[in-house]
Amino acid sequence: MHTQQHGVQQAFQARQLAQQLITETQQSNHQYRMMLQQEQQNVQMLEQMLQREKQAVQVIQQSLQKHDVAIQQCQQLINIVNQMQQDVSYMQQNMNTMGQTYQQNQNQFQNTSQFQTPYQQ
Repeated sequence: MHTQQHGVQQAFQARQLAQQLITETQQSNHQYRMMLQQEQQNVQMLEQMLQREKQAVQVIQQSLQKHDVAIQQCQQLINIVNQMQQDVSYMQQNMNTMGQTYQQNQNQFQNTSQFQTPYQQ
């Protein structure tokens, strides 16, 4: 009997231990489900952030391309202005040379008209 009673007591303890393990495992499962749900929400949030970051990258790339075009256009404008400046400088030099030549011709004409040729007498 004593052995039988001891066996019953061990079975009871085993059942209690198993029930305790079931309860603790269910609690752990509940905690893991909560953690899983939280991690899934984190993944969704990170995916949304990733999408926004990808959009930001596209906007920045487009801006850089537009800036490159603007830089090229400004460089072209500088080249045009430099060419115009050279042209104006060249024209001014020619105008000065022409003005000096004209003045010299005027002076020569005035000097020669003061003298009378034998035919004018």
